[in-house]
Order: sequence, then C-alpha cells, then structure tokens
Amino acid sequence: FEFCGRIIALHGNMKAIEKGVRFIDKDLNRSWLPERIDFIMNPSNVSQLDAEDQEIKENLDIIHHYIELCDPPKVVVLDLHTTTAHGGIFTIPAPNEEARRVGLAMHAPVLHGFLDGLKGTTLHYFCNDNFNVDMTAVCFEAGQHQSEDSYKHAVSAIINCFKAVGGFYEKDIESKHDQLLQMRSKGLPLEANLCYVHPVRPSDQFKMTNRKIYNNFDEVNKGEVLAKDVNGPVSSPCDGLILMPLYQQQG
Repeated sequence: FEFCGRIIALHGNMKAIEKGVRFIDKDLNRSWLPERIDFIMNPSNVSQLDAEDQEIKENLDIIHHYIELCDPPKVVVLDLHTTTAHGGIFTIPAPNEEARRVGLAMHAPVLHGFLDGLKGTTLHYFCNDNFNVDMTAVCFEAGQHQSEDSYKHAVSAIINCFKAVGGFYEKDIESKHDQLLQMRSKGLPLEANLCYVHPVRPSDQFKMTNRKIYNNFDEVNKGEVLAKDVNGPVSSPCDGLILMPLYQQQG
C-alpha cells in the first residue's frame, strides 16, 4: 500500500466536547474571521484568548508548521462535522471548482450557497487569500452526533477525499467506502442550492415544532410551520428540503 502526500488529523472543539456542548464561549465554526485571527495569532494577546480562540491558535500553529515543513503544492482541508438532526449526509464545498470536484467524489449531496448565509466558517478562512499555498476546503456532514454510522461515514469520506486529490491509488481502496456513501445518499439530490437561512438569536426562544421531528432532507412545503419563537410561528418560505433543523440549545 502506497500513498502520496501527508494527512494531518486535528481533533477540534475539545473543551466543548468534554462538556457535551457546542461551545464554551462562542461558536468555534463561526469564529474564523481574518481580523479576529490576526488578534489571536499575536503573541502579546495570548492572555486575552477565550476557549475557542485558544483552539484556533493551536490548530493554526500546527497547520502553519506542516505547511512550512512539507512545502506542499496544494492543501485540501476536510472539515468533518455531525449534526443534531438525523438524516442524510452532505458536503458543503468552498466556492471553487476544485472543492466541488472533491465534494462530488465523496458521493454525498454537494450543497452550494452556504457561505452566502454564514460567516466565519473554516470554508471561508482556509483559502488562497489567507495562506501562501494553493488551498481549498470542503465540509462533510457525517450524520447525527451520537450515531455509530456517522463515524463510518466520516472514515469513508476521509478516504474518498484523499483518493480524489491523488493521494491513493484506486486499486488500493476498498469499494465498500464508495458503496457506503452512495447507499446513504440514495434518493438525495446530487447537488442543491441553499434557498433560505433562518437566523436564530439566543433571545428568540426558538423551538422546533412538537408536531413532528424533522430529519435532514425531509420535504417541506411553503407555509408549513416548522418552529416557533418570540414572534410566533416560523414557516417555510418555499417548497424544498429542510437542512439542519435546530434541536440543540446552542448555535
């Protein structure tokens, strides 16, 4: 078995995971803002860093170290996530053709437009603008937090991602990884566009409806009541597929 390249695996959000919460001080995956990272990486500001800032600094110190050590022709960041909702797996690529190609190779729906509705994600930050190397990023949502299947999906996604960028020979990879991801994506769209994001603030008292439990990629109809908050019912503005219904207390 041979491979070309180097895989660096970083386990993020450690302090929050230990406490079983999404974050300690702030959402780690909304905190990758260039101006904030300039502050984080300044040694004189170390004493002012909160839990998530400290993790960002630790991660970036490692990443910059290996980029300098290996001098790679390109870097692909695969950001692995799970969600509170059950349902299908999916990928979110950075807005470039290479990220789309890698996303499609992972045999999960490739969803476009997310970066327009969010800010401060790893997909925003890990790009050519912020590094002196050809860099792109893909997010892979592997399934529900506690599901054993999510672990299996993540393993297969890592292998298929590395295969897509030329790290493995095709003959050395078991077909079960393709088959697993293809089976989990059966009946789901190959690609889709984000139509609408409903922002949720802590003061909104947002709560999904008790009428049914929504899974990722469940069909919803225009006008269907999905949740309620301090302003009343929250309805779907269009016909489509719901993604990441909020069943957690943070985020």
